[in-house]
Amino acid sequence: MLPVDTGLSVTLSPRDGRIADVDIRSGRLVQASRLLVGKPPAQVGTILPSLYSLCGTAQGLAGAEAMEQALGLGLAPAQRTARRFLLLVETITEHAAAILRDWALLLGGPPDAAAVKPLRPLLATARRALYPQGDWARVGGGGLLPDVEALAGLMRGLSQASERGRIAATPLLDRVEAKGLGGFGVAPFRPMPENGPADLAERLAKDEDGAYVACPDYRGESLETGPLARRRDHALIAGLMARHGAGLMPRFMARLLDMAAALREAEELVQDLTEAPSGTEPPLTDGVGLSRIEAARGLLVHRVEMEKGVVRRYQILAPTEWNFHPKGAFAKGLTGVAAGSDPVFLARLLAAALDPCVTCDITVAGHA
Repeated sequence: MLPVDTGLSVTLSPRDGRIADVDIRSGRLVQASRLLVGKPPAQVGTILPSLYSLCGTAQGLAGAEAMEQALGLGLAPAQRTARRFLLLVETITEHAAAILRDWALLLGGPPDAAAVKPLRPLLATARRALYPQGDWARVGGGGLLPDVEALAGLMRGLSQASERGRIAATPLLDRVEAKGLGGFGVAPFRPMPENGPADLAERLAKDEDGAYVACPDYRGESLETGPLARRRDHALIAGLMARHGAGLMPRFMARLLDMAAALREAEELVQDLTEAPSGTEPPLTDGVGLSRIEAARGLLVHRVEMEKGVVRRYQILAPTEWNFHPKGAFAKGLTGVAAGSDPVFLARLLAAALDPCVTCDITVAGHA
């Protein structure tokens, strides 16, 4: 039985009307990837998507890419297109689900279960429409056989999901604007470079005890990854940041923009999907592979060391470890701000804007 992440536990400590300290304790199983040691590629491809509760497609594809690098395997262009398409489908559904589920709760209402329910089968439909044998995460590429009719239905579903998310986001954006919270949570903005920190490969290679994976940094600073980092140069986001800095409004709008951009790219790519046979069987060789994938919540990194064709060492660095680092965007955005009458609500707003991949329990020190 696979372990389950226990989420983040955040304690806010107010003093003199301000949040003086933000203590973040992580129950995330950042070392769960050790379960993959000794496994062959086919088994890893089966385990990875179910190892974490969210972004299973990104996890599976990052793993396949890392093992392909380690084993010296190339990938056909058609397979690359199909993988990119699957990643976009997951990005759209993850963003839409977060808005419909979590943003509604911030307004004091129940999550829109009826709207969330149709999102769940979309990703499974996409995988099946491209890889009928279910081998979408196969090292070297699976049996790619696009189903045109199924894909057309999928695109209609994705368009509806994006539209529902956009409409559902409006009440929260209006409330943030009305309460003057557009710049809440602003802090020095240090966006993640496109391929990660310059010392990423070196730090992971030396991370024998898992300390870097659990609490990453670059030259002593925690970087921010995700929609705001990806879309910061877009005119709309740049304008909002000029007004609010890296506050709530730019972050929420960047997520909506990211969802819309993913839909547009998926609409273009779906026309380019073509058949491709499965790749050859992975060789029983040694090697090291490092993959970097932009998942819905930010940069996802997998590193693998293969020995005689099986995993000798496996590491996963997820976006949450950057954004919810003890000195990361979430903690810096809350430290020193006016606590107000409901500091938990304010913290929940910022958590939703940064969107951790696990639950985030927030309490105030000294409160029952």
